[in-house]
Amino acid sequence: MTPLKPAVSLAVLAVSLWLLMSRRLRHDLVGVLSALVLVATGVVTPLALLQDLSSTAVIVLASAMILAGVLSESGFLDLVGDRLAMAIGNEYASALVVMLLTALLSGFVSDVALVLMFMPLIYSLASRFRKPASRYLLALSYAAILGGRYTMIGTSSNVVLESLWIQRFGRTLDIFAPTALGLEEALLGALVAALAVPLLAKSSRGAQPKLEELGPRSYLIEAEVPSGSPLVGMTVKELRKKLGVRVRRVRRTGRAIILRGGSSVLGEGMTLLLQVPKDKVPMLLSEKGLRTPLTGKPLYELLVPSGSPLVNNTVNEVNMKLGEVRVVGVSTTRSVRRLSSYPLAPGDALLVEGEEEKVARAASAYGLMPVRGGPIKGLNPRLAVAAVGGLGLAVGASLAGLNMALSFLAGAAVAVALAPAALRRAYTYIEWPTIVFVGTYVAVGQALVLSGLSSYLTPLSSSPFLLFLTSLVLANLVGNVASAALLGPLAVSSPHPITSVLAVAMGASSTFLTPFSHPANLIVYSAGGYEPRDFAIAGTVVVILIGLLTALTLH
Repeated sequence: MTPLKPAVSLAVLAVSLWLLMSRRLRHDLVGVLSALVLVATGVVTPLALLQDLSSTAVIVLASAMILAGVLSESGFLDLVGDRLAMAIGNEYASALVVMLLTALLSGFVSDVALVLMFMPLIYSLASRFRKPASRYLLALSYAAILGGRYTMIGTSSNVVLESLWIQRFGRTLDIFAPTALGLEEALLGALVAALAVPLLAKSSRGAQPKLEELGPRSYLIEAEVPSGSPLVGMTVKELRKKLGVRVRRVRRTGRAIILRGGSSVLGEGMTLLLQVPKDKVPMLLSEKGLRTPLTGKPLYELLVPSGSPLVNNTVNEVNMKLGEVRVVGVSTTRSVRRLSSYPLAPGDALLVEGEEEKVARAASAYGLMPVRGGPIKGLNPRLAVAAVGGLGLAVGASLAGLNMALSFLAGAAVAVALAPAALRRAYTYIEWPTIVFVGTYVAVGQALVLSGLSSYLTPLSSSPFLLFLTSLVLANLVGNVASAALLGPLAVSSPHPITSVLAVAMGASSTFLTPFSHPANLIVYSAGGYEPRDFAIAGTVVVILIGLLTALTLH
């Protein structure tokens, strides 16, 4: 070994850490540049770098992202979360159920995807209990991050550690190896986060929610009660309790029927004008007792400005002009008797159904303004079955002893093969910057070992708890993947590799202290109006709990 190699490895480590902390370059570019420098100076061979780019970590992570993307797009988790929250009337119990569900699902689904999926539900809870959404959003992010630790595929850092374990020992680490400790930390941590964040985060305190925290707007949607519907004989009040919607008007054979309060009974052939909160639309789509204009295509919100040529056009006329894009609901402050004959006014919002590109073209052609946010997802049974089936195959094959990379690749292939819609979007589910970073930055951690620098870090490798603390600090500074990539080689080379790997897994998954340490934190940072001190204070409480549980287990 040339004397230059340790110096190059140390320089690459120092510069890459500085770039990651300063955020002067995107993390995937930092990984690529670091790997290229190590190859150019001979610290890492080109073959080793290519092997890293096609490693178990890269394949499992990309496959898991596809599975999570299909499951997210199916609307299944949105429906499950909403049904649970509606069944519970207490604020704290509802919030706790959402946090625990998020933590449990995060062992198999992307934490960022879970935060995005459950944010509308959080807004709905905030609106229902007349509290700021910031009481729950930070806890939601923490629950998603906490849950990833209890499986070896739940978070990117664990996948990196799994790959390093395979390189070192030639066999896979059980997918549920961290479950005993990780699940305990996830559930207790989610409980503490749900209870502590409203008390500790300054931004979450306050009696009344801000206007933007009252949740999504409501849309007027027409629905027919068909013959044989299980809703026949149900009262208006019972329908509201079941679906969370209000009945504004009722028609039968073209004639208006006067509502007599909540005791009015639904009958066959009635056409209901429903006021539906945006986050309840997926439930309406999956309700078998109603016939609605919803077909399961993506739903988008478009605002009607004063200069739009659609102003004063009826909904029926607008649908004729938009072609393959259909208006299925309208949000307005004006009185509406019949949706199809309602003339649009400036400031109205349209709930439209159609493919993303066609919606974008229609919005551009008629001067409509897209409302921020992605499509509203209804339950797509085919996607849900494909995602659950693919995930079950991946986990089952891994537990049966099949190579983890092949197991998850097969699971992802089955999921997209069963659902043509997912097949077209498969590559969009993958977060390519993360994949590139994982495939390249692992070389920096390996360079520490290959260059002999790891001998100076022997105190770390001999103490699992020191590894835990170091990985925790690094993760909050430069991210969980970088922390696992740097300390993973030390962990698998330590005298007690399984204990050390678990220590790094728990530490690298504890990115609670800053809003920039994890993408999930960054999402709720702006949405909840938090300050960095909120993360520091609430995160410290969660970190202390995780540290105590880890210390007790490791010793």
